[in-house]
Amino acid sequence: MEVQVVSKKMVKPSVPTPDHLRTCKLSFFDQIAPPDHVPIIYFYSASNIDNIREKLEKSLSKTLTQFYPLAGRFVLDGFYVDCNDEGVLYIEAEVSSPLDRFIGEAAKNMKRINDLVPRKNFGKTNDYTTPVTGLQVSYFKCGGIAICMHLSHVVADGYTAAAFIKEWASSTTGLIRGDQVISSSAISFDFASLFPARDLSMAIKPPQLPLSKRRDLKIVSKRFLFNENAISSLKANVNKSENINRPTRVEVVTSVIWKALIRISKLPHSTLYLHLSLRGRTGIITPELNNPSLCGNFYLQVPAKFKGENETKHEVELHELVKSFRGSLRSTLKNCSQISSPDELFSEAANNVNEVHEDMGSEEVHVRLLTSMCRMPVYETDFGWGKPEWVTIPEMTLEIVFLLDTKCGTGIEAMVSLDEAEMLQFELDPTILAFTS
Repeated sequence: MEVQVVSKKMVKPSVPTPDHLRTCKLSFFDQIAPPDHVPIIYFYSASNIDNIREKLEKSLSKTLTQFYPLAGRFVLDGFYVDCNDEGVLYIEAEVSSPLDRFIGEAAKNMKRINDLVPRKNFGKTNDYTTPVTGLQVSYFKCGGIAICMHLSHVVADGYTAAAFIKEWASSTTGLIRGDQVISSSAISFDFASLFPARDLSMAIKPPQLPLSKRRDLKIVSKRFLFNENAISSLKANVNKSENINRPTRVEVVTSVIWKALIRISKLPHSTLYLHLSLRGRTGIITPELNNPSLCGNFYLQVPAKFKGENETKHEVELHELVKSFRGSLRSTLKNCSQISSPDELFSEAANNVNEVHEDMGSEEVHVRLLTSMCRMPVYETDFGWGKPEWVTIPEMTLEIVFLLDTKCGTGIEAMVSLDEAEMLQFELDPTILAFTS
């Protein structure tokens, strides 16, 4: 066996959580988050740090005193986290192959990463016995390290996951260098004070999937790399076709992927939903929302729509999709900037979810999901032995697209998860073949 688990334990906060923080109420944004655990994995080259295993575990325990809900257990009946300090699931494993060879193989076959993800050790996210957080640290034959975080989306979004990893890395660096590291700002899990959980039965209609959409999917995940030259060519093509002012990397890459998804769909219409963080983007001005370390879920799904007939899907132009994507994003940002109260934002979020559910219930609309982590400083995450060689999203269990910056910062890596039959068509799409590697 190439990956062998050598230890499995619960790591608890180094200082018990105070009684007044034992119950972490969750917000209505947490209510509408998907009940899944989402993984992210960081790969680092060889490290010669003494006692690195002990330092990582000790710094993790210290970090959990600030991120205490991540060491608790989710209570569905009451919708809160019991911050009981039961701990995060912490797994150590050893990998028999060198890191560089492993990364080269994994970039072409994402199944190679599965054994570095602690997913198999988790039950349903909504079960009280399921840890909110799982971490697996895998040590390679050459001294390389992979750190995978597996975090409940009910409790936290990507921003929160990045904040946690950053704090853990900073604490580890402090131990290695003998420094006293103090967090730059107080971590808060207090979204519920502004956006308390609500009875959603009157505000949100449950999705009703038509029979035509009820099928078992065999999800496969593949990596598609858009390098700097490919992105420059795509931008030039969009500018040449129509005068769109300075199309961004994310706009053109998203539109290429969306175009391929439209072409392989059997349905005439397509809605692409982009996950948009609301931090700093609403008109609500409160001291709580001004805290950059406010953790939890705080995002909307922005809909970009393509309406056509089956015979027109192959004729859709890239610049049309860029315009649709940009227009939807700007419209949502404008609406959010004019929202000045939590009740208004709740209405906007409820309408947003209802729109998703309506599209899911339509026999003519294919719903696609996309999350962009571009411009998030994941490649700045240094545990004391250097920056990551590769940061990626392992295989998912649902159809979704993740976009991440490449290490150099000029390219984009797209992690695409689709039903196996659709993936066979997607990877043979002429535009995907022409602009990815």
